[in-house]
Amino acid sequence: AKPNVSASTQAARQKKMQELSSLVKYFIRCANKRMPRLKCQELLIYIMSTVSDPSSCAVYGADCSSILLKDILAVRKYWCEISSQQWSDLQNLYCRLFLKPSRDINKVLVARIIYTLTRGLCFQTDTLNSNLFSFFSKTMQCARQERNLAGLEHILEAMNIFLGICAVNYRMRVRKLGDEILPTVLYIWAQHKPNDSLKEQIIHLVQLQVRVHHPNGAKTQEKGVCNSAKWQRILYDLYDLLVNEINLIGSRGKYSTGTRNIALKENLVDLMADICHQVFTEEIKVLEITQSYALTQREYGDGEGPSKRRRVELGWEVIQNNLQKSQNDFDVVPWLQITIRLVSKYPMSLPHHDLPHLLNTLYQLLPQQRRGRRSPYVLRCLKEVALCQSQKLDLKTTQKLELQRTWSKIWSLVVRSLNFQQTETESFGLLGVMIEEHLVTIDREIWKIFSGAACKPSSSAAQCLALAMTTLGVPETLNIRTAQNYWEGNGGYTLKETIVKWLLFCHLEEDMEDSMELPPILCSDFPNLVLQKILVSLTVKNCRAALEFFQKASECTQHLQNNEASLSETEAYFMQTTFDEIDFFTNVPDNTSSDKPPGSRLIVNQKLRDALEHDLLLMSEQLLNNISLDAMPAETLVRCASLLTGVLGCYCYAGIQLEEEACRSELFRKAESLMRCVGESISQSKSKLNEDARILSLKALIVQCTSCLCNCTQNSPRKILSTFFLHLLPSKLMNDLADICKHLM
Repeated sequence: AKPNVSASTQAARQKKMQELSSLVKYFIRCANKRMPRLKCQELLIYIMSTVSDPSSCAVYGADCSSILLKDILAVRKYWCEISSQQWSDLQNLYCRLFLKPSRDINKVLVARIIYTLTRGLCFQTDTLNSNLFSFFSKTMQCARQERNLAGLEHILEAMNIFLGICAVNYRMRVRKLGDEILPTVLYIWAQHKPNDSLKEQIIHLVQLQVRVHHPNGAKTQEKGVCNSAKWQRILYDLYDLLVNEINLIGSRGKYSTGTRNIALKENLVDLMADICHQVFTEEIKVLEITQSYALTQREYGDGEGPSKRRRVELGWEVIQNNLQKSQNDFDVVPWLQITIRLVSKYPMSLPHHDLPHLLNTLYQLLPQQRRGRRSPYVLRCLKEVALCQSQKLDLKTTQKLELQRTWSKIWSLVVRSLNFQQTETESFGLLGVMIEEHLVTIDREIWKIFSGAACKPSSSAAQCLALAMTTLGVPETLNIRTAQNYWEGNGGYTLKETIVKWLLFCHLEEDMEDSMELPPILCSDFPNLVLQKILVSLTVKNCRAALEFFQKASECTQHLQNNEASLSETEAYFMQTTFDEIDFFTNVPDNTSSDKPPGSRLIVNQKLRDALEHDLLLMSEQLLNNISLDAMPAETLVRCASLLTGVLGCYCYAGIQLEEEACRSELFRKAESLMRCVGESISQSKSKLNEDARILSLKALIVQCTSCLCNCTQNSPRKILSTFFLHLLPSKLMNDLADICKHLM
């Protein structure tokens, strides 16, 4: 080659090389569109050799990296063909490229490739690349010096995946890396004002480090703490930073125009609760700290320069002050969220002497609930405080009396606001806990809630009713004369009959035929057959024993709610290594239960049972006669059929009725009629699949049907309901649903 090449010749050569590179990229993408048939191994060798050579990387590096990310790592088939060594080699190559960036390859593209390669190495192989510890350390050192944080979000995302996998077997290395990089991470958070996605990754990283240092919130070495003086300083810095962040979010909301979400994100709430649990102690109420996250790189590196110190208040008084200092929802709601999470996750962290003060503070916020959006959070917080109090068995008598007086005031306020739809779920949830934990003295007035016009039946009301029935029992009569009666002339009904009619939303029987209002129980879902169990229990002479019997029935895991483990898998390992008391067999399934329910010895009141069946048939007949298929959502018909068969299932489970008899009953035949109407509705929908509303309705219908089915082997009311429901499904309905699904796919 000639030693002196003109600029035009170099430009022409450069253009030809780029055209060739673009042609290769186009060819690969066209080939992948037909089917992933490329020889992955040869392609990877070409990419690695090209990118690792500086001269070829300058020309072809960007296109090769784009091919790697979009055409190889995006295809599952190629993932399976990449060997463990290739994953590791590719990762090392692009990590070096990120630390010594080239102007020819976009740094964000390199960061995205590192993230994807980290996922592949962690999830596709059994080996881990230990060089990543050094890479992440160097990357964060460089990040503190740079103003442009391009690609850092993807690097942190890769770090979170890698450290999450490593934490089980390399706890000390993960902890050491955290102590090293977290001051820089906090500096970036405080000084660079990262966007939401980068902040999400920072919060995830800090949460991981908190779990590594304090598994299950441990505060002592005997419980598994892995602590150091440096980590303790990081905790105080983090607490100070989070308090400032929360106050900043509140101030932004106050002065912004339009509607703005007043609540913090859940991950930020969880993190703040974990940090408060660690830094709140009885001994330290005010602390003077050095804000390492506010130091510049020169000050941080050489230890010189002005020391930025700050007094920080600690303890539950901080939370109470923040709840009281402002009437603005943007100031109060974030601290209510933190209190809810802190009390629910660490109930024993709330000192005995702070419990009455916190409860009184929340009581003062309660009358203001009608004026703001804070009301659900206040009620939720009160519920968690009630559960917390039930675990404190060594309260003094004076404290118990003071708390009981405050709870009685709270009860009165909550009962009067049950008709507020905005807070109905939280109100009934709080009342249920107060009833179950005996926090107030309950009189017979409580049954007016479930037998009159105070509120309409709902899922939350039914669950509260179930707690009242099992805790208090239902009296035969309610000798309280009220000026307003929901059903005129209902003096002949017992309390049990009145509750049944309230649940089924029965008006005067002569007005039922003309009523077009749907019963509320057909407009929402009731978990774990709570409605059917209550209705059947109310027809039994000892309804408390009946409901307890049904609640002891085994439930398959697919229908259990809130069944997430309280400890993460990694924290469980850490807890085991402390040799502290922990149940190692909590997740072992119990298959010892018999297929048949034990003898219930429940005696049914035939008069009440007949009245219940009459009301159910009347409600079903109204549904079939008065509402057209176009106006009635098919899922409502399914709910009604599920209600009827669920009641039959409970009777069968209790041994009151045989399954063969149930299939010949009037309730079962009415359920069959309802499902036939569902089939007709689906047939009509087949010709209207181009309407979005129709497709959404069909989706809701399918979800409703599948919720009635159960594939567990243990005998339970739900299992019997599932058997009955399968008998209700006509073959034409199933064929139509299959055709619709094929068409939509």
